[in-house]
Amino acid sequence: MLSVDDMEDLEVFVPGLSDTTISYTTTCDTEGGELDEATSYTIAGVKSNYATISNMTMLIGDFLTDDNDENKEKYCVLGYTAAKEIFDSAYSAYGDVVYIDSRPYVVSGVLDEMGSVASGISPDTTIFIPYETGIKYITGSSISPTITVIAEDVNNVDTVIENVETVLADSYPNAEFTISDAGTKMEAASSSNQTLQLLLYSMAAIVFVVGGIGIMNVLFVSVKERTNEIGILKALGCSKKDILLEFLFEACFMSLIGSVLGVMAALAITPVIENFSVTVVLSTSGAALSLAFGVLTGTIFGFYPAYKASSLIPIEALNQD
Repeated sequence: MLSVDDMEDLEVFVPGLSDTTISYTTTCDTEGGELDEATSYTIAGVKSNYATISNMTMLIGDFLTDDNDENKEKYCVLGYTAAKEIFDSAYSAYGDVVYIDSRPYVVSGVLDEMGSVASGISPDTTIFIPYETGIKYITGSSISPTITVIAEDVNNVDTVIENVETVLADSYPNAEFTISDAGTKMEAASSSNQTLQLLLYSMAAIVFVVGGIGIMNVLFVSVKERTNEIGILKALGCSKKDILLEFLFEACFMSLIGSVLGVMAALAITPVIENFSVTVVLSTSGAALSLAFGVLTGTIFGFYPAYKASSLIPIEALNQD
């Protein structure tokens, strides 16, 4: 099992490090605030430099200090989502008390919303406590901590990894360690994100074509059924432009209604999807883009049927059965 001594050995014997920290996670029942019953949260035992290494910023208050850790004080820092769930407001959480494993912890600060994973921990839903405090009051010595090191030069990451492996091998000759490079993870995540974007673009293109063809067919049927009506309108003096705009507006309105129904369906199924531990982020700009996409689809695919309708000859249209 890794320890603080191992972290200090890496600081001394591995050149090219700008910072190191050690952390562990567990789950524990938490009470307090507006919670009606004990709720399980991820508890992270961390050192004072964890926030800096993980690029976390404070919304309010301060992160844990070295004194909190050395004196095994019962202070905690709440992730943004955890603070809102427990206290209904991130700002209300500051200075209040939460009960972790039935012991009171003063909330010394609340993190800014991150929406990402830092060193294997999802900060928004995590409660952070001093490293030694967690060992004394919650986990005991039965932890599997993670040591995080930061290389001074990203070009020397491979060398740093080799040196870390050498130092750990000297301390634990028969042990196996999992050493991962955050840069490699980011490249893999970026590749996956590009693949996902390509799939989404493909789906959008398919929806655009299929939906557009559907609108076009409906309009062609409408034009055929209303041929006599079009002939009457032209006989009464309606211009080709008037007929074109009438059917074009009809196509846009039809696609707009479909877009509104699609947005409403998305709002309805979001809570169901979130029950499967999938994070769904809805935005006003996304809804507006959906509506604009629908209108654009109706305009493009509705133009040809509208043009055909406006091009009908009045006498032929009136005589159409």
